[in-house]
Amino acid sequence: MTDFDNAILRMSQRRAAREAVGEGGRHPYILQNYLAVVRLLPKLLQRHGLAQTLAYLQVRAQGRTNSAYALMGRQLDRWLLTNLGIADRSVLSAIVARDSRFYREASELAWQFVRALQESAKEEAR
Repeated sequence: MTDFDNAILRMSQRRAAREAVGEGGRHPYILQNYLAVVRLLPKLLQRHGLAQTLAYLQVRAQGRTNSAYALMGRQLDRWLLTNLGIADRSVLSAIVARDSRFYREASELAWQFVRALQESAKEEAR
């Protein structure tokens, strides 16, 4: 990947993160709950990895579509599916069906998105 490609990806991440935080602040979501999940994500990814983090978000949502956990899971899923260029039901199902190289790439993209989310969350909190 060239420097130009990396710059485009970073711009795309920032824009997607700003839109994600904006979505987290719209009805029926509560911005503070959403921001709490944003702050939790790095710890989850560091301790448990991408697959366990995605599963955790699904479990915590408890089938409630208006949960901040459900929203974060959908946003992370959407970001990864789009940027990995795959057409699958979810990233979690794609991870299970593919090799470790795919998992590492998906994990790196997830980290980049989470970092951009944290920056946008800090801006929103000001």
